[in-house]
Amino acid sequence: MLRVSFWVILLFLSRALSGGAEPDRFLDFERSQIERIIEMGYNMDPRTAAEINTLKNAFPESLVPGLLDAGYLYWMQNYKAWDEVAKATFEEHSETALERAKDYLEAHPEDPDARFAVAMVELMQVIYYVDHHRWWPAFWKSRSSLRTMRRLHAEYPNYHDTKLPLGMHNCYMSRTPAYLKPLAFLMRFKGDWETGIRYMEEARESGLLCKVDAGYYLSAIRLELEGDRQASRDEMAKLVELFPGNLKFRAMLAELERGLGKQEVAMSEALEVMGDERLGQFPGIEGRTYVTLLWSSLGANALEITMDTAESVREFAGAHEGFDNDLTWVDFVEAEASWGLGRFEEAIRLWRLAAKGSDAELAATAEARLAKAAKPPNSVEPRPPVR
Repeated sequence: MLRVSFWVILLFLSRALSGGAEPDRFLDFERSQIERIIEMGYNMDPRTAAEINTLKNAFPESLVPGLLDAGYLYWMQNYKAWDEVAKATFEEHSETALERAKDYLEAHPEDPDARFAVAMVELMQVIYYVDHHRWWPAFWKSRSSLRTMRRLHAEYPNYHDTKLPLGMHNCYMSRTPAYLKPLAFLMRFKGDWETGIRYMEEARESGLLCKVDAGYYLSAIRLELEGDRQASRDEMAKLVELFPGNLKFRAMLAELERGLGKQEVAMSEALEVMGDERLGQFPGIEGRTYVTLLWSSLGANALEITMDTAESVREFAGAHEGFDNDLTWVDFVEAEASWGLGRFEEAIRLWRLAAKGSDAELAATAEARLAKAAKPPNSVEPRPPVR
């Protein structure tokens, strides 16, 4: 599922930063201050939260630190995945940020940046609600947010930052994936694919603080809605180059490389992510990386790594309810590795388990393996299905 980056909420600053009497400042903030925190956040610097709190204490009347705080907490709950406290904290702080933005807008009703700030916090909440299948609040918040975005775009055609959410809306409503069908039904909006892509590209090329976010969502859209894995990979690679400290970007790139058949490249990147001392704090990223490492190590014929990873995946699934209720795909991968290592009886046992699983493709492949297992070992070659 696409997720709104917390730094997107800063896009409203672009108007203030690109014009006015003091283009290098926004209210009581230097532009360089804001950009430094953005860079820290994208690189998952553990000092980011403390830096935001320092700004909140130094500027208690300012709108900006609260927006930064809410956005940062969105990503933290996303990375942590199963942390209910993190989710509750995001909900509380985002609502506080929204109220502060509304108060600012009331005092500055003609300021397009103030209107954008309110709409962007609402959109951040929409994505959070969609993540957790809370369709009614997502629907009402999205109506308000997108209404503002459309009006801003109509009034200020070169306000390229508005094109990011409008582009996403058009893309996802024109080629709606199954999980968004409930929201699409409520919204009754048929997006235009070409318009959506054009908006996204313009936001990426001509926006100010939305450049990274547009690239992130373009990568997801190219893969999820268009099926262009290479284009998706290219967008994500740019983000990894810009923000090498972002474990999520790197994990996503590794999986995209695997899907393109670059098994050794994917395995190497996944191993680097797994070796990062910060990863244990972010099980949402850790689980994704385990899956990539499991399949890519098998594809790279690094079978001992595959065996170790299969055990780690089972342990991870046991510690994180809901990660995957059917681990027969792990049985299948381990069976493939076992056969390649000459552990034939174990491979047969695991193929039998995989043949009973809910994944029809894997079950059929496991049955085919079992059918050949009576023949000499060299006649059964590990050929995992494309996942």
